[in-house]
Amino acid sequence: MISFDQGDRDVPRVVISGIGLVSPLGFDRETTWSNLLASKLAIRQLGSGEVDHFSELQQIAQLRLFGAPVDHSEVLTRLERLSDLRPSAPCTVSGKLLDPVVAMSLLACHEALQQAGLPLNVGEHYRTGCTYGASKGGLRSIERLLTPSEDGVSMDESQERQLGDMWWYSAQTDSATRAMAAMTKVKAFMACPVAACATGLISILQAALAIRSGQCDVCIAGSSDAAIRASVLSSFHRLRVTSRHPVAASACRPFDRDRDGFAIGEGAGVLILESESSASRRGVRPLARLSAGGWLSDSTGMTQIDTSGSVVAELLSRTLQALSDKRPVDYVNLHGTGTESNDLAEGLGMKHCFQNAIPPCSGFKGQIGHLLGGASSVETGLTILAMRDQVLPASANLFAMDERLTLPLVREHQRGVSVDRVMKLSLGFGGHVACAVFDQPHDSDLPRDSSYCGSRASASSEPARNRTSLT
Repeated sequence: MISFDQGDRDVPRVVISGIGLVSPLGFDRETTWSNLLASKLAIRQLGSGEVDHFSELQQIAQLRLFGAPVDHSEVLTRLERLSDLRPSAPCTVSGKLLDPVVAMSLLACHEALQQAGLPLNVGEHYRTGCTYGASKGGLRSIERLLTPSEDGVSMDESQERQLGDMWWYSAQTDSATRAMAAMTKVKAFMACPVAACATGLISILQAALAIRSGQCDVCIAGSSDAAIRASVLSSFHRLRVTSRHPVAASACRPFDRDRDGFAIGEGAGVLILESESSASRRGVRPLARLSAGGWLSDSTGMTQIDTSGSVVAELLSRTLQALSDKRPVDYVNLHGTGTESNDLAEGLGMKHCFQNAIPPCSGFKGQIGHLLGGASSVETGLTILAMRDQVLPASANLFAMDERLTLPLVREHQRGVSVDRVMKLSLGFGGHVACAVFDQPHDSDLPRDSSYCGSRASASSEPARNRTSLT
């Protein structure tokens, strides 16, 4: 595992200075966060206009057409309202060509940069990199490219050019990465990690490594996914990982005795990481400091996981050992898919690692669904907001705990508690298991003249450069 908090003068500390979110609970960071704390549930019955092949899906036995979608037309509308977007191909192609995976990423990136107090063309002013991942390309664009032309009529040159643009700007797995890098004028490097549902957290850790090595001072990190499509719904149904409960709002029940899977959601999460010295020079108080993290591989199978929890326990133990400051963890945000194998792996792994001192923990998927490739970046952003506002967020839809687990799950949001160190745990198909620890910034390392306020209650006092206008 990697320690980021040793304080060696030759090894820069890494902080998070901005967060941007697009989720089923909101088109921006604070709306998403406030709706989550208001216990709103985003999972619902899908309409015929929200998923392709709707009538065919209705014929599949026991398949529930549940999901936590994002209104992608509204995302495009909000992008079009942003007057400071520099003219560039990824931002000016028509809405029909810009896949939701890309559009959500650009909107979240804009918000994260605003909170960090960085210009949109950050790459022209700072040594900037981008590690932004996805578990797949733009599915809507891929489906359009695979659809034959009507009646076998050949396309004209304009239509062929449009399909070429769609392939380049929206269909490929790194389409969002390239679009963000172009929008922000990134020059140091860009990379697109692909690690299934752990993509976002591994992207964040790789961004931190790039800063730690001196490759860049600022790095844009995160992930996105928009997978409410017939191909994904039917495939996951056959894998028996999506819930078959009859009521949409309570379908996803992580760690509950009667849980039977998740519901798919959509979203994007962008975090701005930078060296602590860079944030200090700019007079910006960071939201959090990344102290330790890493990832391991579970070789149990492509879609299976070691339910004994041994891999999770090993990862947690190594991450804690990498911390130079042995203060306890105040809150753990779990992956919490609501499948039996995931819940056992995490629950037993936590027990093996922490023994009788398991920290308070919870998961977000009961409220926002499983965002697949976008899950861990959005959930990491929300976990840092929990530390910012000193809140222990609850785990929704927990009616009766699985007797095999002894997790101290938070059942109701707890405000006004001490949350100075948080841990995020993520798992993904193919054996990806990732973990990271975030701390409150050191007061001694913060700029004395910074007026940035980390408290949600005092958010109105933030300077304009650190406050988003996307509401």
